[in-house]
Amino acid sequence: MRALPDAPPTGAALFHGRSGGFPLLLCTYVLLDADSNATDDLPGVAVVSVTALNGERFRLRDPGDIRRFLTAVGRSPNVVAS
Repeated sequence: MRALPDAPPTGAALFHGRSGGFPLLLCTYVLLDADSNATDDLPGVAVVSVTALNGERFRLRDPGDIRRFLTAVGRSPNVVAS
């Protein structure tokens, strides 16, 4: 069986949310408040802006997606507002 050329490496961590899916490897992200200002205040996070390694950009707005993403990258999602 041949491997597909666009397939991620075996064991690569992938994130799937309502806005699409992307590999977590070397992605960058910014936590944004309701006014699209960068914030470190987890209860004030309304959007997570993610740039994948290939340059594709995603905006996570769903509170469930935000919690799962923060868990996947090692941040505590327990204080994110619903």
